[in-house]
Amino acid sequence: MPRRLIGALSTVLVFGAVFMPAFAGADPPLSHDWVGELKIGSSSRFVQVRLDSDRDPAEGTISFPASSRTDIPLSAVSVGRGHVIFTWAENSGQARFDGTLSAGLLEGTVQTGTQQGTLELAPTAVLSPEAQQQLVGYYEMQPGHLLSISTLPIGNVYVDYSTGRIGVLFPSSTDKLFAGPAFQVAVPIDINCHLSVDPATHQTTLHWQDKEGEQLGHKLELRREEVTFKSGDVSLSGALVLPTGHGPHPAIVRIHGAGPQTRRNTVDGWYAYHGIAHLSFDKRGTGQSTGDWREAGISELADDVLAAIRFLRERSDIDPDRIGIEAVSEGGWIAPVVAAHDSRIKFMVIISGPAMDYVPELMNEIEERVKARGLSGDDLRKALEFKRKALQMIADGAGLSDDAWAKFQVFVNPYRDEKWFPYVSEPKERGPAQKKLYLMSRVRSSEFWDRVEIPVLAFYGGKDLNVPAAKNVAALTGELNDAGNRDYMIKVFPDANHEGLEASSAMLDNEQLRYLHRQVPGFFDTLLSWMLSHLAKAEPVQKTR
Repeated sequence: MPRRLIGALSTVLVFGAVFMPAFAGADPPLSHDWVGELKIGSSSRFVQVRLDSDRDPAEGTISFPASSRTDIPLSAVSVGRGHVIFTWAENSGQARFDGTLSAGLLEGTVQTGTQQGTLELAPTAVLSPEAQQQLVGYYEMQPGHLLSISTLPIGNVYVDYSTGRIGVLFPSSTDKLFAGPAFQVAVPIDINCHLSVDPATHQTTLHWQDKEGEQLGHKLELRREEVTFKSGDVSLSGALVLPTGHGPHPAIVRIHGAGPQTRRNTVDGWYAYHGIAHLSFDKRGTGQSTGDWREAGISELADDVLAAIRFLRERSDIDPDRIGIEAVSEGGWIAPVVAAHDSRIKFMVIISGPAMDYVPELMNEIEERVKARGLSGDDLRKALEFKRKALQMIADGAGLSDDAWAKFQVFVNPYRDEKWFPYVSEPKERGPAQKKLYLMSRVRSSEFWDRVEIPVLAFYGGKDLNVPAAKNVAALTGELNDAGNRDYMIKVFPDANHEGLEASSAMLDNEQLRYLHRQVPGFFDTLLSWMLSHLAKAEPVQKTR
């Protein structure tokens, strides 16, 4: 199931607004790397600037990562006495920045054509390897209030499980960080943080300062094991995070979303803190696992999850009869297959996961997306009719050979000039995606949902265009009723997107997605209360002091 990269999912001094010193006098030292916001009219863009002011002449680059424009050369760079000027090429012509340093921030105006806006930048640094390793983990801010910091491709991301707040932490020095008001919005600075270590106890403390004041969080010493297990000829590697105590503990196995997903997640320590062991593993062909996820369909991916469950049942510290599964996005097709093959599984959690079969769900997604983009009437009908036939041809093997693909192109080519075709286009060249669709559509997951009698918790989002809620909720309700399942809960969060973040619209571009700032209210509380109610013997919350 395609997922937009949010890019997924903050900081203190003792205790001023920013860590950067105020500059005075002539030619203060100027940081090389900066992040911030360019605002012109109603648009805001995430900006990264690199300035090499020690060169003669000074030079640098500007990047707009969310817009896929990177390393644009700066020209006419002038730095002196806290005053910075530079220009760069925009689509509308040259843009010119004229700004000054104040309290460590670089702020000024931008002129591009007839438009004028503002650019505000904060200096960034690179954490030392030791500081980076020490930073990542889970922190108890107070009993029951947990905050995590994880390293993701987009950077260091914090999650506050009580408020739902989530955002990128930008390093301002080798051991200090800051965050702005939303996920990937660096300025204005809302949060500052740093770590300290008690020399006697070696306890790591997170010093966190935001609008609510100062908080101290103590890092949890969670037990994390690197594990390996076999699924047929494939060797799968992952991480098992365990609660305190000897157990045997209840456990949950994470089922991946689409694509080359690894063990990386932001919930394993949250589960362990609440007494539930968490196993996540690198999908076959990713991380340290062998095999190739591109050559696997639903059946093979289900076998990998079943292997993970068998591995846990062999451990003395895991209760073999209290193991559940958590399926994210694409995992919704895999979870019922797993449950139908293992009657001992205790429960199932579905997060933005499809309950419709593979091709019908792809059509559900396509229909909702093209309607959101404005296609309607007869054009909508024709586009959907074409796409339904095209997907079924690929599901029947149109992408498996050159001859089959040539016949597919004979079908597609007459439609390429239709005005609605760009909404539902098909490529001229075949690639791995066509074979993957064929493999995934070999199994009808609806036939397995009809056999799921274990407790099920399913979350959907009203602003989700990857797995649109309405038809999936109807399908899952019917399937579970047909199975005679009387212990299920399906909850739709009207303002949640596919990632479970609170969103004002289902149609947000990458720049707009940066302004999301929290998990939809009620998600973690609902998940935790439901899980603990279905695990009567779950251990109490971990004590850290």
